Amino acid sequence: MYKTGSVSFDINAGRSNGRTTNIQFMTQDTGSAKLSFSFVKDGVPLPLSALDAKIVLLYADGSFYKKSLTLIDKVNGTAEYILSDEELKHYGTVKAEIKLYYTNGQSLVTSFFTFSIAKTLEDQNIVPTADYYIDDFETLRDGVNQTVEEISQTVEELREKFADLEAVETKKGSQEKADAVQANLDKHSKDKSNPHGVTKAQIGLSAVTNDVQAKKEDFDKHTSDTSNPHKVTAAQVGLDKVDNIKQADYYAFRQHDNNGERHTSKVEKDKWNAGQLFKLTEDNGLAKYLSGADFNTVTDTGLYYMSSVTTALNAPVNNNGYLFVHNYGTYAYQEYTSYSSSDSTSSGRRKFMRNKVSGLDSWTSWREFESVEGAQSKVDVHADKTDIHVTKTEKDKWNGGQMTKLTKDDGKRTQLVNETDVLALSSGYYYANGTSVKNNPVVNDSSWFNYDVIEGDSGRKSIIAWRSYDNTLWHATVHTNGVFKGWKRLITNNDFENPVWQNITLKNGATVGTRTPIYAKSGSLLLLRGHVRVDAEIIFGSIPVEYTPIGGAVVSVALSGTGGTANLIVYDDGDLKIKYPTPLDSNRLDGFYIDVSVPLQTGGTAT
Repeated sequence: MYKTGSVSFDINAGRSNGRTTNIQFMTQDTGSAKLSFSFVKDGVPLPLSALDAKIVLLYADGSFYKKSLTLIDKVNGTAEYILSDEELKHYGTVKAEIKLYYTNGQSLVTSFFTFSIAKTLEDQNIVPTADYYIDDFETLRDGVNQTVEEISQTVEELREKFADLEAVETKKGSQEKADAVQANLDKHSKDKSNPHGVTKAQIGLSAVTNDVQAKKEDFDKHTSDTSNPHKVTAAQVGLDKVDNIKQADYYAFRQHDNNGERHTSKVEKDKWNAGQLFKLTEDNGLAKYLSGADFNTVTDTGLYYMSSVTTALNAPVNNNGYLFVHNYGTYAYQEYTSYSSSDSTSSGRRKFMRNKVSGLDSWTSWREFESVEGAQSKVDVHADKTDIHVTKTEKDKWNGGQMTKLTKDDGKRTQLVNETDVLALSSGYYYANGTSVKNNPVVNDSSWFNYDVIEGDSGRKSIIAWRSYDNTLWHATVHTNGVFKGWKRLITNNDFENPVWQNITLKNGATVGTRTPIYAKSGSLLLLRGHVRVDAEIIFGSIPVEYTPIGGAVVSVALSGTGGTANLIVYDDGDLKIKYPTPLDSNRLDGFYIDVSVPLQTGGTAT
């Protein structure tokens, strides 16, 4: 398992100052710290053929590594690099860049990127030493030469410092000392016996053999030598597994990749993968052949020709024929057509069906399909039964009857859908909740209403509406050309003989006196009864607005506890108020008797 940090490169000449990634490894990510790279050029993957890919890493402590990448997918341009345990010790920010060396002498360098290595809790006290690792000889040689140059520069700096002494000291002793130092320095700089005991490991030469290095011209000659002086075989470099054929260039690869005739698309593969794999017939398209088979055992979906068929093998008849099986799990279904070379139904050309009982090892009985001849014979017998057929006279009579349905097929009223306009109904019998329809006789009444509608000519119709719970009846007419004439409530003897009394809702501190204040409607009168204790000039109670006269009313009421009168105001919003009491003895005033009848006049208020 790897801890993978992914970096992508777009190979172009655009300016870049490098980039900082969020990739972080730990000093103890042993063998699991992986950098994954993808290369793109001109919007498509950059092939990584015929090249050597290197990664250059510069660590925070000055350590320097240059190592080869592992090419994962050369065609799609992906590679990876796994950090060694030694590299993970160099914690801090790491700069890195990728170099691609092509065999034709070209090379590409990516912009640098950074990632970090963090210390684990166990590694808080580690102090890494700087390393200098290059995995190819040429780069190592340059590194060694750089080290030698640095040593020579240090010696030169020492010479300059000692030369300054000549300008400082002019005495003979100082001159002698300076000459001695100069002589020792010259001797030391020419001393090749390694007087300081410097080891190969200290300057990175432990990995280099102590051989005489060839001259540059020898190196150049060796590099350009194509005669294979080392006698390297094809097998030694893996070329025994490679055909000696020129590799196509990038554009040829893309042309081949886009060839829709040779290659399949994802849509095509998805289509084929979704295709049916189970065979319904033989490979040549003929029905599968079975001889002497028990029909109960043939449950796989398919088309079969059944030979040596008998009812003892659970066949419907003793004739060979074709069996078609459908199966969905345990729901096997069979259709069997008996075969005959004759064109006569009596010779065995019959068709049957049955199915397996789900969850059981049993089958239903065979059912025979009706043939045209068999059906015709039954129809002929049926056609001769005059007692169950109608005559033209009867049909004309029935066709002349009323065709418009006034109710549902079961004879019941039709329920109206929400927002139906009662005035727009055609002839019929309906019902609805009063709040779900338009133009109901009572607004915002959630009671159930029944509606009887009879249409006339010229847009006229009559409508009767019943409120179901209290048997209250309204009637309305829509006159010529659809002019609505309003709802009229039907007044019954109950409106006069048995008024429904209800309590007045008291408020603002009003209390019940000797009798509870109540109200009722009787015909065109509002009836008020009761005794109320309340101060004058305040709203002491309220009744529903449909019980109030249009524009309100003022009536005189008697005082209790003393003589005198007061005005009772009935507002058209249902509020009740006592005004202008005139008690004979105000100290003995004990309330107001509201035993009055108020006319419910029609029409509007005066303007």
